[in-house]
Amino acid sequence: MVIASDDIHLAEDLSTLLTTPSFRCFTSRDVIGIEVGGSVKNVIAISAGMCEGLGLGTNAMSSLVTRGCGEMRRLGLYLGASPSTLSGLSGVGDTFGTCFGPLSRNRSFGFRLGKGETMEEILNSTTEVAEGVDTCFALVDLIKKRHKGYRLDLKYPILFGMKEILSGTMSPKVGLEGLMSMPLKMESYESGGREGQR
Repeated sequence: MVIASDDIHLAEDLSTLLTTPSFRCFTSRDVIGIEVGGSVKNVIAISAGMCEGLGLGTNAMSSLVTRGCGEMRRLGLYLGASPSTLSGLSGVGDTFGTCFGPLSRNRSFGFRLGKGETMEEILNSTTEVAEGVDTCFALVDLIKKRHKGYRLDLKYPILFGMKEILSGTMSPKVGLEGLMSMPLKMESYESGGREGQR
């Protein structure tokens, strides 16, 4: 796990207190990066679960998760996060665990959506919380309020597409087919924070 704080001495003290041979606590000053990674990964995990529930295969699921990490990076950089945080344990690392782990609540929620259950049916039949549902709506609202870009749905197609699916205005099948047929473009990632300023 990663403990983030503006006060690095506090983070180090907590790391020393909590670390055991089987529970490792790393530290970071990048509070924003930790927050962005910890929230976006839950939405990506719902989409990954839906992909699996629809039977689209490992390659489709892997590409969706990779593109989701790209959106995480884009949003994080725009908000002032460090690229290394988003490519580390609390960004990409946590995303992999949540998207591919069999015990992930968000992945399980998405799997059931992909199998045809409604959001209401799933919520009424479980005591587990899939925090990615409410987080998805909050993230899209945040992007709309804070981002000065044009056609934000093209910059964040997974986050915006998941909001449509969770709102019930688009089915998981139609939504994921739309994501898989996005226009082709150059596969590249700029270094530094310039990408977030577009």
